[in-house]
Amino acid sequence: MKRNHHSIYTTELSKGQGAVDETLTLLQVWEPGMPRDVLARKILAEGALSRSTAVRTRDLVQRVFARRYLTNGGAPAANLKYLVEHHADRSVIKQIMLIYTSRLHLILRDFIAEVYWNRYSAGAERISRSDADEFIFRAQSDGRIAPPWSESMRLRVARYLTGTLADFEFLEESKQASRALRPFRLLAGTGLYLTHEIHFTGFSDNSILESPDWKLFGLARRDVVQELNRLTTNGHFIMQYSGDLLRIAWRYQTMEECLDAIARR
Repeated sequence: MKRNHHSIYTTELSKGQGAVDETLTLLQVWEPGMPRDVLARKILAEGALSRSTAVRTRDLVQRVFARRYLTNGGAPAANLKYLVEHHADRSVIKQIMLIYTSRLHLILRDFIAEVYWNRYSAGAERISRSDADEFIFRAQSDGRIAPPWSESMRLRVARYLTGTLADFEFLEESKQASRALRPFRLLAGTGLYLTHEIHFTGFSDNSILESPDWKLFGLARRDVVQELNRLTTNGHFIMQYSGDLLRIAWRYQTMEECLDAIARR
């Protein structure tokens, strides 16, 4: 089925891939309310990203960090900074970074949902750059990329896709064109975060089940219900689910209370 004429996917992932370590460094320097240009100047003045050139540093701040984490008044960055400063599990912090990265880069979210999880459930052991290239080629055919990218750009983005999956621990770190799959699962702290982030953004309880973010963790609607049941069992909230209607009695009245619960785990 052909889609609309403008491209849904971009090549922007090439600017940073996962940028996990760089994001953690930027979070230490950034303060709530700090504009991106001030952050870039401060990072350069302090040499916080010592291995990055000035151009690369500005790219990381302006086109990676700001676009992923300074949306919604900087709430994602503020939440992540809070978790870092309160010594939350680094794996949970990394999974939350994945959520924001994939919201900006839909090519990443769909590649994880359509390629990684399909290969994983089929018992495959590896994902290669050619798998990523085929995914991009299909996306061009069904109108997710318009106009089509050149072959060299396709191969470049394919390389960045598999590299980003390694950054977020779906694949082994490797210089090879083919990488081994790693088992990947939603961590309880991540589920707690995502559930409350959707709630405090003003969406209905039922909207939680509809979030496309769960696809990153290979979860269908019934799996999300199971995850919410686990969070109920652990005392984070009380849920009632009738098969089509979800109702939650919320224990944490602010996002900060939720973040405290995640950091205490």
